[in-house]
Amino acid sequence: MSKAVSNSARNGNGRQKTCKYLNEMALCNALEMAKELISVINKVPVTVFLWRPEKYWPAEFVSENIKQFGYTVEDFTSGKLLYGNIVHPHDLERVERELLRRIEEDYVDFSQEYRILTKSGEVRWIDERTFIEADENGVVKYLKGIILDITERKRKEKLLYIQRDLGISLSTSSCLNETLEKLLDSCFQIDEINAGGIYLIDEETGDMKLAIHRGLSPNFVEHASSYSANSPNTRLVMIGQPVYKQHIDLLLTARDDALRHENLKATAIIPVRSGKKIIATFYLASSVEYELPDSVRTVLETIATQFGSFISRIRLEEKLKECINRKKS
Repeated sequence: MSKAVSNSARNGNGRQKTCKYLNEMALCNALEMAKELISVINKVPVTVFLWRPEKYWPAEFVSENIKQFGYTVEDFTSGKLLYGNIVHPHDLERVERELLRRIEEDYVDFSQEYRILTKSGEVRWIDERTFIEADENGVVKYLKGIILDITERKRKEKLLYIQRDLGISLSTSSCLNETLEKLLDSCFQIDEINAGGIYLIDEETGDMKLAIHRGLSPNFVEHASSYSANSPNTRLVMIGQPVYKQHIDLLLTARDDALRHENLKATAIIPVRSGKKIIATFYLASSVEYELPDSVRTVLETIATQFGSFISRIRLEEKLKECINRKKS
């Protein structure tokens, strides 16, 4: 009898050890899979969050590629930062309202676009996909979020809208001064541009004169409002090719010495053609960027082309009016 009990005990212990071993193996496999999953998450350009459904969304988990925004995982998991702290103040109320509405309407997931602030204060646009995890009673337990940086896409969309809106405006405009204002308005909608003006070429003398400007210091306007036809600055424009350089590299004449201390970095000189003739040039600058991206250069050159087409149309209309008046007389 004791021998049977002994065998039974040994068998029970064996089964317990086997179960324990299997549980440990399953746990190890689960941990390995979790590590692999986290490794994959950290290699893709998205950031994953696990939030508690509380004010400003404290984070239980955040993937390591949060560093693309200048933050560390510990910034959030330690409670030092709440996710709501980095949502742009102008978008925060909308983001909160949209989440509450979706929860009330029993959504399982939804997407929205809004801005966040990086650790350095830079504004980034993100596309967030939120998954709402609730229990059987409908009480939300967690919010799972996947955020993707779409700043570049939003910037390109904005540049396309600028071109479209300007084209519509120019098609109905007939006043040169009004058109110059619209042109500069369009250029200044580009985030990187915050200073500059438009020079017109005198048809008789070939001199280059500043017709409109914004963001330029009185010192700049005083010393750079006019260039003769033979000056290096005008000759550079008359080559007919866009020039992109830093402001300091474009100082070509003796009087430019007075402009060396301007707080300008990246600059663009964009000649404007009407037919084969150069009739104007854009001088546009940034005090924050040292180089203008290719997408911005493309838009500036497109705006210059639109202006050239406008001038050609206006001149053609003037010639038609002259012909009609001569016939009447």
